[in-house]
Amino acid sequence: MSDYRVRAPAPSARKVKAIVEYDGTRYAGFQQQPNVATIQGELERVLAEVTQQKTKTVGAGRTDAGVHARGQVVHFLTGWKRSLRELHGALNALLSRDVVIREMTLAAPDFHARFSAVTREYRYAILNQEVRSALEDRYTYHHSQPLDAESMGKALAHLVGVHDFASFGQPTQGDSTVREIVDASCAVDGPRIHIDVTANAFLRRMVRRIVGTLLLVGRGELSPSDVKGVLQAKDISLAAAPAPAQGLCLVRVNY
Repeated sequence: MSDYRVRAPAPSARKVKAIVEYDGTRYAGFQQQPNVATIQGELERVLAEVTQQKTKTVGAGRTDAGVHARGQVVHFLTGWKRSLRELHGALNALLSRDVVIREMTLAAPDFHARFSAVTREYRYAILNQEVRSALEDRYTYHHSQPLDAESMGKALAHLVGVHDFASFGQPTQGDSTVREIVDASCAVDGPRIHIDVTANAFLRRMVRRIVGTLLLVGRGELSPSDVKGVLQAKDISLAAAPAPAQGLCLVRVNY
């Protein structure tokens, strides 16, 4: 086995930006952790194999275990001398089938996948029908009880703007729980309900707790105005438990 620790990217290394898509079902989230499969760990494994260098990747967001992504963004430095096209092809050839790099470009020296991001877009997909779907089970949350999507949308509107979202999540760094939701919608597409939320940043499990609370509204257990009260209370015990991970997808990161 090659010892990737003996080499590091040269001072003249290029900074690369990559857009990564993944099925998060079998991963313990994006961020590398010991003794479990993670997206970051998988990316760094193949980078080491291809470039023979130990390469650190930085992601735009730390998706939780079981959460998917269509547009996760990472950056990394590489001293590999061959073209980006060859690097892109080599990495995709070695990555597990549930991870793929969709795009790869050179990044500006001051680009940072996380700190340069302006907003992040998430979608939560609910399959709202009596019988579950074998084909959609990995990517939607099956909810057999009828849901009032219109009321869910009215409740969601109360969350748009700059608020303290302490009722819906915990910070990944620091103490502040203030975030800005710049856009949010609840739309019906046949038997599916799509909840789309765009924000400058998210707390840990924030979208999933919001969706869990919206499900109570959809079932008539809370009114839309009750959600405003949950928000203003800044008490995480008043929100619902997080909705299951498989319905959530990081759709896009905007810069």
